[in-house]
Order: sequence, then C-alpha cells, then structure tokens
Amino acid sequence: MQPTQASESGSDPVLDADLAELISGASAECALQAERYRRIDSAVRRAVAIADPLGGRPSLDEQFARRSITAELALVLRVHERTMVGLIYEAGQLCGTFTNTLAELSGGTITVRHAREILAAAVFLPPALHVRFEREALGKARTMNVSAFHKAVARIRDRLHPDALAERVATSRADRRLVFEPDADGMAWLHLYLEAEKALAISTRVGDLATEAQKEAAEAAGPEADEATGEVTGETADGILGSGTHAQLEADIAAELLLGLPAGSPDGESSHIPTLAFSRPEVFVAVPKLTIGIDTLIGTSEEPAELHGYGPIDADTARRLVTQAPTLHRILTDPLDGTPLQLDPTQYRMSKSLRRWILYRDETCRFPGCTRKAERSETDHTRAWENGGLTVEANLAVLCKKHHRLKHNSRWRVEQVGRGNLRWTSPGGREYMTVPSRIQHAPPRAGPPDAESASALEPPARFPDTPPF
Repeated sequence: MQPTQASESGSDPVLDADLAELISGASAECALQAERYRRIDSAVRRAVAIADPLGGRPSLDEQFARRSITAELALVLRVHERTMVGLIYEAGQLCGTFTNTLAELSGGTITVRHAREILAAAVFLPPALHVRFEREALGKARTMNVSAFHKAVARIRDRLHPDALAERVATSRADRRLVFEPDADGMAWLHLYLEAEKALAISTRVGDLATEAQKEAAEAAGPEADEATGEVTGETADGILGSGTHAQLEADIAAELLLGLPAGSPDGESSHIPTLAFSRPEVFVAVPKLTIGIDTLIGTSEEPAELHGYGPIDADTARRLVTQAPTLHRILTDPLDGTPLQLDPTQYRMSKSLRRWILYRDETCRFPGCTRKAERSETDHTRAWENGGLTVEANLAVLCKKHHRLKHNSRWRVEQVGRGNLRWTSPGGREYMTVPSRIQHAPPRAGPPDAESASALEPPARFPDTPPF
C-alpha cells in the first residue's frame, strides 16, 4: 500500500479529513450536551409543576418532587445523585440566566468545561453582575483552552466582585471539610479543604521534613543510596524513618503527624510527635462453619479480609488491625450464601447485635446509587412495623436520612424480594434492584415474593447474644 502523498500546498488530504471529522464530532458533542441540559431542566420543571400546580411558595411536596426526579434522573443517566444535583443546577442556570453560554455551547464555540467554569465562578458573584460577567467571560472562552480560561475567569470574577477578599475568605471557611476517597489495591485518597495558608503551611512542613529525612538517610546510607531513583533508606536523628522517594516520604510523614504512627512503619508503635486521637478498628470476624473463615486470623491462610467502609485488604494488614481492635465481634454465617445464622429476637427496637449485622451486611444506604456509609444512616423497616412488618433481617435495610424520608414522602416504592435484596420502583415505573454489599448469591427471582421469600419474614429462632470472640 502506497503512502498518501501530500498535496502541492504541503498538506495531507487524509490528515485534513481526519481533523475536519474531529472538529465536526466535537461540535456535535457540544450540541448534544446542550440539548441534554435542556431536557434535564424541562424534566425538573415538569416534576415541580405537577407537585405544585398553583405555582405558589415552595411546599414540602415540591421539595420531595425535586428529590424524587433527581434520584430518577441519576439512575437514568447512571451518575451519582450528587453529580445529578450539580447537573440540575447547571441546567437551571444555563436555561435561565446564562442562556448565551448555552447557545455558545450548542454552537460548538465553547466546550462544556468552559461553560462549567463560567457557572462555577458566577456562584461567587451577586446575581446583578451575572450578565456582565457572562459577556466578559464568553469573550475569553471562545479563544482559550480550559486551563488558561480557568485563570482568566478567576481574574474577571475577582475584578467584578464587590466584596473585599477578607470577607469572602471568612464566608468560604464554612465549606472546609475532609473527604475520604477509596482507591484500588488497598489505597485511598484523603482530601483536605481548608484555608490556603494552613494548607500551604502543612504542605511546606511535610515537604521540609521529607527533605530532611531523605538527606539524613542518604548520609547514613552513603554509597548504598540509589542514585537512579533518588530512593534512600535509613533512620534520621529524630527517629523518622527515611525510606522511599520524596513523595512517598511526604505521605508517610503526613500519616505520622495525623495518626502517631511511625512513618512507613505498620507496627503501630507510639510516635514521638504529638498527634490527633484516632479511633481503633472494630473488627467483625465472619465464621462460616465456625472454623474456615478464621484461618486468615490465625495465619494459616492468606485469604483477603474486608475493611468495613473500604473493601478488600491483604491478610497481613487485617491481622495487624485485629491486634489493635478493642472489640472483636463474631458473626456466624451460612457457608453457602453468607447469610447470618445467629440473630436476636424480634422486637420493634432491634438488638445491638442485629443492628450491627444489618450495618455490616449493607455497608451503605440501600437506595439505588447511594454510597452514604451505613454508620451514618438509619435502619428502616421495609414493611412498616405498624403495617405488620417484623424486626428481622428479612425486613430491615439501611437507608440514609434523605432516602428514608424520600421513601415515605414520594411515589418511590420498595419491597424485599428475599436474601436482603431490595426492588425499588421509581415514580416513572422503572425498577432497580439493590444487593447487600456483604452477601454474594444468585440473582433473586423476578416478580412478587414467593412463599420462600415470604417465610423469610417470620421470626428467626432465638439465640443468646454472642460474647466477644
């Protein structure tokens, strides 16, 4: 096959065609995103209009109509509800005040990221300045990439803002927070949002400690230091272990400062640095057939364990956490499907061991797509107690406060279909199944609960509380 020859002008016709196709595709994608915003805004407006046809003051019905349509749109678009809340806000702004931005997006002259930069910056400005801000920002957006535009739009916002920077900083302090984000292979991210000077001071201090530790370790290691990778191993004069690259040392030292754990060391010894108090793990030991599941604990198996709130962890880490745990709870489980064999008596007010099991079984809120931790949620009777529902595992599930209220104040419906599985039906008639995080088994039967599922609502045999393992 002969290579394509360039034209006399020096351009490659195939390359030109590819670039033209990319430009056309990008423009079509922008137009599609703009239309999606219009559809989202239309759906929300219709849902609210149905809930509050008189268009009066926002009522409780309107609030739950918004929550309900938010949940359904999130499931239809397969995004988290928090993401959907943001999309609904963006759609409302673009179909309201910022219609010029929506028009530019629809025409492909800006991207959705440019549009989001405009909306994100406009939040900090009084509504009276939005039109002027949009006009100036769009003038920059048409010719800048997103990175350059982010800086430009920040300058426009700061120039137009009527309040002094000190006042805005005081307001923003209310948003400071710490966010935990699980990642793969036993790792996770910890995001800390706080005042810039504090964040910079922490970063600088940790960086200085890492540099000092690496320098002292290099002096101790001498020729053994790895010049190719910049990695050294040794112990500094003040006891901080210097091992790894500079970035790894920074992470180790940050962990030491927060937890009091020797940097890079998993043995849990006390640190020389004053630290924040932190909670020790509460360990659940699942024991199928009373002996198999305990092999990892006693060291005869390297089967991974489960860290509640995170997921699989290696056996060595699990055994180390067990040595630090003040409490060890035994949960007897069926060897075939993992369901509990030992539960407490049925009462409206559930026993501690039953609640502990439900939290462990579900791990998160059981509404479709919700990831709110079980410990920060509520335990709900799927079939209400006053309607004959029993306080047994087959009639209990974890729901966060928001979705618990949504269940009782909207047209969302839920039913237990056996083995802890929940079938949710949205106001639009769509069905969604949620499965307990801790139990793996065959999919439940479709249709209404059968005799076997119904019998699961009967009270289990009474067992005494299990003492700590």
